[in-house]
Amino acid sequence: MSLRGLSQTRQRAWLATVIWSVAGMGFVLTFFTSGGVGGFPEDSGRHLTGAFALAFGFLGQWLAWWITRQREGGPLAADERDIETIARANQTTLVVVLVAIFAFTITLWTVYESAGSVPVAWMWFLAYGGVILASVTSSVATLILDRRTGGHG
Repeated sequence: MSLRGLSQTRQRAWLATVIWSVAGMGFVLTFFTSGGVGGFPEDSGRHLTGAFALAFGFLGQWLAWWITRQREGGPLAADERDIETIARANQTTLVVVLVAIFAFTITLWTVYESAGSVPVAWMWFLAYGGVILASVTSSVATLILDRRTGGHG
């Protein structure tokens, strides 16, 4: 798929979706392999690899924004439709992330209630996964809402 001819908002959303999906897959593979959940807390190499996945996402998104920035003399990068789409996508993202975190934490407690505590590795998963989920959800919601509102790109 070519990004040429798409609005800046849609270009950035596509790029962020791909970048954060790759970061998410990298983190999930790191978390669940080489010892799984039980070995994650003590494995500083896996912590570093997980952090690298997040860094890839943040740096990749920054690079995508820089590449798609409005250039002097170029066409208008965004208009009021884009601003409205992004605002609605952010509202959707907040609800999705809050519900997911709530459901995940209640499920963890239910599973580990008899043990009296939840393994710390799941807190790592929740922290990293929350960032990734929010980033992917935001970009996907932007694409869906832009399409539904007759996106101009």
